[in-house]
Amino acid sequence: MQPSRNEHRNIQILEKLCWMLALVGAAVLIALALTTVVSVLGRYLFNSPVSGDFEIVEIGCAIAVACFLPYCQLRQGNVIVDLFTLKAPQAIKNILDAIGCILLTIMAGLMTWRVGLSGMDLHRYNDQTMILQFNTWKAFVIIVPCLGLLTLAGLVTAWRSLKGEHGIDPHLKAEQE
Repeated sequence: MQPSRNEHRNIQILEKLCWMLALVGAAVLIALALTTVVSVLGRYLFNSPVSGDFEIVEIGCAIAVACFLPYCQLRQGNVIVDLFTLKAPQAIKNILDAIGCILLTIMAGLMTWRVGLSGMDLHRYNDQTMILQFNTWKAFVIIVPCLGLLTLAGLVTAWRSLKGEHGIDPHLKAEQE
């Protein structure tokens, strides 16, 4: 069954969004690495580390991980233990993959909802980091949409698994290479 043009375009948009978010996650990790290097050098050479460096790294890592999750799901990059299904027919593997993707979708949807509520609570209570006085809810503004995108990615990969397709859309893959 071939997807309609509209479905194909929507999936391409989702895949490009996930790809761009993964690039944002990579940029955040690079910035965190540079922050850590500057802080360590500052501490060693000048006895003056970057103030709140651990807060920056903590929040940045949460954002980076959230940015990577949707792309990882679309690429089916999660760890799979196939000890019992290694010799199973492909149709059984596809059904089990689809079940796993549906479970991930449910979990991601619940996380989107609950993390969103947590972010609103942090905003309401004006929660801030100890040293930098950074409003912690601001990180949730980035993390919650990433989790929402993970939910959509889970639906797409579940559908692909049921159809026997795996990985990223071949047309988008060709464009990225």
